[in-house]
Amino acid sequence: MISPRRALLAATFSAAAVALSAAPPASAQVEIRLNKIDSYLPELVQKKAMNRAYRDQIGKLREELHRRQLAGEGLACSAQILQEVHWLVNYTTRRADVERRLADLRRSLTDGKPQDFAYRQDPRDGSFGPCFEEWIWRFALSVDPLKELALKGLKPEVPLKIWAPLDTPEKIRLYMESLLVSDLAEGRNRRKELNMAIDALGQLLWLDSTASVFPASLDRKQLAAALTKFVDERWQDPETGYWGAWYRERGQVRKTHDLSITFHVISYRGGDVRFRKQIAQTTFAIRHVPYPYGWDGGGLQNNHHAYDVVRIVNLTWDDLDRTQQSVAKAFLLLLTARSLAMSIDGAGAFDVAPYSTAGEAYYFGLSFFVEAGLLGRTATSEVKVTNTQELTTRIGRNLEALDPSDPWVSAARKKLALLR
Repeated sequence: MISPRRALLAATFSAAAVALSAAPPASAQVEIRLNKIDSYLPELVQKKAMNRAYRDQIGKLREELHRRQLAGEGLACSAQILQEVHWLVNYTTRRADVERRLADLRRSLTDGKPQDFAYRQDPRDGSFGPCFEEWIWRFALSVDPLKELALKGLKPEVPLKIWAPLDTPEKIRLYMESLLVSDLAEGRNRRKELNMAIDALGQLLWLDSTASVFPASLDRKQLAAALTKFVDERWQDPETGYWGAWYRERGQVRKTHDLSITFHVISYRGGDVRFRKQIAQTTFAIRHVPYPYGWDGGGLQNNHHAYDVVRIVNLTWDDLDRTQQSVAKAFLLLLTARSLAMSIDGAGAFDVAPYSTAGEAYYFGLSFFVEAGLLGRTATSEVKVTNTQELTTRIGRNLEALDPSDPWVSAARKKLALLR
């Protein structure tokens, strides 16, 4: 495993003084690139139409969910349905399914029934996502609860039949191949499913920490080798070093460079990937490309994206020359300052608006702070707040108010412990 290097300029910030603020004017943006690459962006006209039809409804339901979660209410099932609805709107044209799932979501928010069942294994297949209908969502949502079991030295109580579609090397190859290329004429963008697949499979097959909860009936080593071979030989773009969704448009297949997908591959393999220098250069070349094909959040601060960037930079730092490292330091200093100014207030409360659940906001906020060394005590950390103890105490109090059964909240608490 390659040791991360912190890449931020020396500076000090008083976190108690920061608060949410407006984005800087467009005229203040400066474009600096290390190199130029093909910035192909798919024209997803169906997504725009679906968003026009459902954006307002989903926004109001998300606001209600966040408000009730921040008050400590456990709404795990509602959160799962909301995630699936959001995916249906942004990646498909399945309006009938959207309408049906919106009705399910409203019902879950008003029927008053406890939703703690959504944290437990589904007896049907052993997954941890009973309120999702799509298999990939049920599979992906099972990863964090399985990791929690592994940390506690426990085994799943229900057999993990959820592995059935991916229980041989050939099935993994065929499944990943089926998600790799989206035909724009079909109206379905498989990019999200592709990202969830590599996220879940990468953690379950590449991380040593998940080995203890892997089904004993399956050959984990062979499955991991199949995934690695697909990722390295079929999927990675040697020009950019990146991985991303591919799109068929008017008979031509075009490749995208995807920040989130690339983060999942390089992070779960501890930086042990090919074309590392290209990855490092591409990361800064896509600074002003809209997420997920770059790390421009459209004027909004999202610590999830910032965490992805810093993790990639830390894992490829030694592959940058001195000039590139200087540019990287400048960019990451701005990224850190932006996070402090826009994503957290003086009371230690993270902005939940960009996320599906409140727990996610705290998990990714703390993940970014840890990876950037912002509040840590590591010798290589160069950017830090001046009142670390006070701020972490406030963040901890806010976390205490959230549903403790939420895996995101549990994971955020572990991240916070690393800062204390």
